[in-house]
Amino acid sequence: MFHRNLISSLLAGFALLAASSLAQAACCPPACCGSGSAVASGAATGGAGLVTRTITVYEMVPEQYETTRTTYRQETVQETYTAYRTEVVPETRTYQKPVTRQIQEWKDVTVTTYKMVPTMETRTVMKKVTVQEPVTTIKCKKVKHVHYETECVPVKSLFRKKCDPCDPCCNDCPRYREKTRKVTCWETVQCPETKMVCKTICVPETVQVCVNKCVPCTEVKKVCCTRCVTEYVTETCTVNVTKCVPYQATRCVTKCVPVCEKVICTRMVCKPVQKTITECAPACDPCASACCDPCAAPCCEVKCKKSRRSCCN
Repeated sequence: MFHRNLISSLLAGFALLAASSLAQAACCPPACCGSGSAVASGAATGGAGLVTRTITVYEMVPEQYETTRTTYRQETVQETYTAYRTEVVPETRTYQKPVTRQIQEWKDVTVTTYKMVPTMETRTVMKKVTVQEPVTTIKCKKVKHVHYETECVPVKSLFRKKCDPCDPCCNDCPRYREKTRKVTCWETVQCPETKMVCKTICVPETVQVCVNKCVPCTEVKKVCCTRCVTEYVTETCTVNVTKCVPYQATRCVTKCVPVCEKVICTRMVCKPVQKTITECAPACDPCASACCDPCAAPCCEVKCKKSRRSCCN
């Protein structure tokens, strides 16, 4: 923020200087009172028509001043706080412990037992008996039959008789002869066949069997029984108990502490400054002749208003 204000002040000073230079240039027109020979003579003499004078200009000047500012500084401070730690503390406790004790005693118990008694019983069983039975089966056989067949076969002549072809009786009638051939035929014949086959069959039979039967017997016996009796016994033991114990501890903590300090700062201040400038000679100023010549008064007033000067200075 400070640098921004400084830059703005410098720019304002430069603008003020540029405005004053333009005003001075507008108030110094070329020489109008003298002739061209006078201007030439002034240039030849090395600037005899220029005048040097001192003016006051406002500029931004750096100025140092002392001020107080607050800053934050980190400091390490020791502080005391309450911390907690876990400790194991022995503690004596008394509790009732159940104890089971066994007691033996005699009792009369009725017991049912089973005895095996042999008994004869009549039962029907299936007895296997082997028997021969006739079994008839049919088998297929092939039988061969042979017979002879007679047939007429035409006879071919080896020699042909020459005759007139136009004679209808030229060709002889065909002759045949008997030929006997053997023919074999196969026939399937079913032939029954009977044979004796041994077969096992089951035949019911009544037999006497000795069987052991379970017969219940009731009797009273003396039995030793064990009975459990629960008793409570007081016991004392030491146990370790976990407890959270507070204690005071010290630690280092970094804190931000405000600190007031005096510093020297620089700021830009607008102050008047004396400067020496060079401008045209008063003899060439039209406003100087306007005081003596009333015809040039209107022009002089306009010129002097623009340059912010009084007439005939």
